[in-house]
Amino acid sequence: MIRGVTLLLAAAVLPSCGYHLVRPDVGAGRTVLVPVPVNDTGWHGIEADLASGLRADMQRQLDVRLSADAPDLVLNTEIADATRGERVGRRGGGAALGTARLRVDWHLLDASGTELVGGSILRELEFVTTVGEDPYATFPGILAEISEQIVLEVGARLAADAPTS
Repeated sequence: MIRGVTLLLAAAVLPSCGYHLVRPDVGAGRTVLVPVPVNDTGWHGIEADLASGLRADMQRQLDVRLSADAPDLVLNTEIADATRGERVGRRGGGAALGTARLRVDWHLLDASGTELVGGSILRELEFVTTVGEDPYATFPGILAEISEQIVLEVGARLAADAPTS
């Protein structure tokens, strides 16, 4: 009984402490252009997965609208490295365990073309060939992680500029 009352009191008091886990206003309704990433690697087509993920994450996590018509911000990305490697070889040849590696460079620009923030994100993931996995099966998961991190970093930069009223 006492534990239940304590939990109810805590639930009533905590929201008034002023802590926010998610700031739904980050982005302030600005427009963002997210062009298809540059991909000069040998793994053609993966840029479409990255573009789709970035656009979805931008709209899901930030208060922004996608637009190609005089956008307030432009998020340029480039798949700078897409490689695969063999970690564990099989006696009969080939690989039992491989790795897929992706590096994405990104830059958030304002309407005048000035870079606000940017970076490079590298991820590597293993795949098991004996169960039919290959780099193409691995790349979408890596790209989803990279997309989420880019949008979180963009959100952090936009939050730093936002008024704190």
